[in-house]
Amino acid sequence: MLKRLFAIVCALSLVAACSSSKTGADLYGNANGGWRDDVNISDLEPTSLTKKFASEVHATVYFAFNSSSLNAEAKAYLSEQAAWLKANPSALIVIEGRCDERGTREYNLALGERRANAARSYLVAKGVAKDRIRTISYGKERPVVTGSTEAAYAKNRNATTVAY
Repeated sequence: MLKRLFAIVCALSLVAACSSSKTGADLYGNANGGWRDDVNISDLEPTSLTKKFASEVHATVYFAFNSSSLNAEAKAYLSEQAAWLKANPSALIVIEGRCDERGTREYNLALGERRANAARSYLVAKGVAKDRIRTISYGKERPVVTGSTEAAYAKNRNATTVAY
C-alpha cells in the first residue's frame, strides 16, 4: 500500500514539475516581485504570460520619424498595458525599443533606448512598479519588417512590450 501511494505521489510530482504555467515572477522574479539582478534579457524564454499578454492588449506602440514622443494612440495602448499589468501582478515585462534602418547604429541604439524609456515612464506613471520593467534597445539591428519603404520604416519605429 505504501509503495503504491509513493508511486502516485512521485507521478503527480513529475507532472507538476513539467507544468508550463510558469510566469516571469516564478522564473525571473525576486522576492519583491521585480526582476532579479542576475537575469540577462537575451536569455529570456517565453512564459505562459507572454502569449496571453500579446493576445489581450496592443503590445506595440509606434513613433514618428526621429522621435521618442508618445502620441495619443501610443498612450491609449500603454494605458491598456498598464491595466493588464495591474490585473496580472506576477507578470514582468521587457520593453524593446526599435528604429528603422536610417541613421547610424549608435544613433539608432540611443533612439531605441529613448523610445523604450518613454514607454516605461508612461507605464510607471500609470502605477506599474518600475522594478517589474526592463528595457532594451535593438536600434535597427532587429527589424520587425524588412524593406526600405515608408511602410516598413513605420513598422520598425516602435517599442514592443513583452510579458514574462
